[in-house]
Amino acid sequence: MEENLVSSHQLNMSSYEGKGKWKGVIQGWVAFLAVYIVTRIPAVQQAMTGFAESMHVDWVTSMVNFLINGFIYISILLAIGTFMIWRKKQLFTEVRIYEDGIGFVIDGKEQRVPFENVLFDYGKMQKSVCIECGVLGISMGNYYWTEFTQGDVMEKNLQRYANWGINKYKSK
Repeated sequence: MEENLVSSHQLNMSSYEGKGKWKGVIQGWVAFLAVYIVTRIPAVQQAMTGFAESMHVDWVTSMVNFLINGFIYISILLAIGTFMIWRKKQLFTEVRIYEDGIGFVIDGKEQRVPFENVLFDYGKMQKSVCIECGVLGISMGNYYWTEFTQGDVMEKNLQRYANWGINKYKSK
């Protein structure tokens, strides 16, 4: 591949390390514990049960019963999600766009691949980009344009050079 660097874009790692990585986990656990503790109060349980019985609707009754008796099972899903976040590491720290390919800086070393081995797709109302590169093990990471230095330049350069079509994508 040629050495024609078009642009280089650092990924802001604050969302993927330290506080940013754990913010969503903490918010989920806080919300879960708040609902769980409130539903343990006998007066709240009576009020919820009385409301469900007065509605005479089966799904309301079953939902209230779940909130009172089965809500603790959601902690299993939260624990699995917490473990997955704990194990997750960011694969690359920088994207370098060349005229004939893409370079991902992984652990301080650049890994270059041709455009047909990288698939780009818009996500979240075109405010983010999804990146997949089977050769390097990058799978559909969703990154906001603002998480990259000069994200607007990156978007324009990717539109011009990169592979945006699944029919052209070669995962290996």
